Parts: sequence; C-alpha cells; structure tokens
Amino acid sequence: MPKQTKRVIIVSMKAKKLNFKGILGVIKSYMNHRGQVLIRYLYPSKSQKGRPRKYPDEIILTMLLLQISWKLSFREVEFLATSIFGRENIPNFSTYYYRLKQIPSLLLIDFINFLSSKLLKKYHNEIALIIIDGTGFKYNELYPLKILRGKQIKEIKSHVKVVVLSVHLKNGKRFILTGVSGESYASEVKLGKKILEWILSESFTRRVLKDRPFLGDKAYDSIEFIEKLLLLGVKPYIKIKETFRKGIKSEVRKMCKELVESDEVYKQRGRIESIFGEVKQDLGSYERTKNFEIAQLFVMAKFALFNLWGLSLLLGGFFCLLLYYMDFSKNFTLEGRKYLALFLFFSSLPVY
Repeated sequence: MPKQTKRVIIVSMKAKKLNFKGILGVIKSYMNHRGQVLIRYLYPSKSQKGRPRKYPDEIILTMLLLQISWKLSFREVEFLATSIFGRENIPNFSTYYYRLKQIPSLLLIDFINFLSSKLLKKYHNEIALIIIDGTGFKYNELYPLKILRGKQIKEIKSHVKVVVLSVHLKNGKRFILTGVSGESYASEVKLGKKILEWILSESFTRRVLKDRPFLGDKAYDSIEFIEKLLLLGVKPYIKIKETFRKGIKSEVRKMCKELVESDEVYKQRGRIESIFGEVKQDLGSYERTKNFEIAQLFVMAKFALFNLWGLSLLLGGFFCLLLYYMDFSKNFTLEGRKYLALFLFFSSLPVY
C-alpha cells in the first residue's frame, strides 16, 4: 500500500474577519518603534509650525486597511470606522483623504517588513523556499482594460506594478517578506534589485535566507540580478531564456539552467501565484482612485493585510491584542505581566 502523505490545508485569506482594534495596536507598536523614525528621515525639513495633528498616523493607516478589507468608499469607511472606534477618534472623509495623500508608500513597505520580521524570527528554521514575482493592479480606467488587447493595453498607463518576495514554509504556510511598487509596466528586474539591496542591508534576513532555493521566472533572467543572488548566498533557480538559434554563453546563466533541470524544486514556483490569486479575489484587483500615489498605498496595504492574516493564523488569535497592550504592560512587574498575558489569552475575541 503506498505511503499516504499528510495533506496541508491552507485557510484562504478573509480580511473582513480580522480584529481591527487589535490591528490598531499592531500599527501603534510599529509607529512607536519604526514608523515615526522613517517619517522624520523622509521629511527632515518638514516644518513643525502650526496646529498639531488631531488624529495620529496609526488611525489613518488603520482606516486604510479597513477600507481595503471591506472595499469601501471614503465616505463609507468614515461611517464604519466611527462605529468601531468612536466619533471623537475618527476624522471625516475629506480629512482622511488629505492625510492619506501625505503618507509615503515606503511607510507601507516598511510596515510589511515589520510584520514579516516577526514571522521570520519565529519560523526561520522552517523555510523551504523563497519566490519572487510581479503582478499588476488597475486603477482609474477599468473598462478599457477589459476591451483592449495586445499592444493597445500597454498604452493605458493607469496601472500599478508590484514585485513581492514570498517565503514558503515546509508546512505549506506562506507570507510576504517584502515588496516594492512602481509605475505601469516597470521592469521587474529593476524592482527586484531594490529588494535584493534591502536584503543585503538586513544582516538577520540575509543570514536566514542563505543556502535557500530562490525561485524566479524568465523575467529575472539577468546576469547582474543572478550575480546579486549569488552574493546573497541563495541558490538561484531562475528560468533562463533560450532559443534554438540563441544559446547560453554566460556561466552564471548555465548554472541556473542546471539548477532548474537538476530537481523538481522549480515546479513549485507557481505557489506565489496562489498568493496573488487570494489577494485579488478577497480584496480586488482594481483600485477606486484616480491618484497614482493613493493607488500605490492601496496595493501595498493589500499585501500588509495578507501578512496580518498570516500572523493571526500562525501566532494565534490573541496576538493583536497582546501587542495592543504591550505599552500598557510596561508599568507592570514581571509577575504582573504574566497575569496580564493569561488574561489576554482567555478573554480576547477571536480574530478569524
């Protein structure tokens, strides 16, 4: 009788089931540790004069994730956020839109890195492979993209390009390590190089990913890109472009071809497509805005929600509330923190 393998059941993404009071605590923890520092770095000469802001950045980011999860308009998200957090804590939709335009997309990317670092530290020994790929999200002009074909589609510039690097564990679970967005039909190799430069700057991430299979399709068939992968110490399973008349001359490209053909690891490259499918099916592939910068925020927020969903599944339902009360617990002794953690575990609401 053939040996039966255990089937891994992956729960599909359901962003509406997330606990947004807990998410507010996660964002508050991020802003206190990294977010405010990043904003001061990006805008060092920003004037401190004038009236102080009434609504903190964590409220704006929470409203953004709430809007994306429920596919709401700006008026609708104001109503829903008010019912959850109270009228005095939520700005009106015009103030929310104004504040949203001031948030850089790099802040959402760093928030994704913050979430992935929590998962990476816990599950770094269970990594099976890492996959890079790109996809697109429409905004502003929806119907022309449904009608046009071929070269005519590329004349439409209302399109956000995003390249993400996903981590896949041995038990079948996965999360987004990082991502980067660009203009319509931007080069995936150039966007991918930005991701590799970020990994080079992160010593822990670089050490964890060493000797892991790194999968990518023909879009990443670049000698410079492959050399950077070798510098990182990963195994480059990159599909190489080859024709009958044009052979492979570069040694690094020959090495990639031998790796791809040596075993069946590259056949798992399609697993990242399931991430794109879940994100677009649950949160949509069209952004209801005419502004490119806001469309970028909407796209990166979708992948941040994917990591938040992964945190809720991998680390348990009380994780968000635990981070929410993290600053509050600093006033407790060690014994008091233990009782507080037990209280949160038994009294927290389910996230999913």
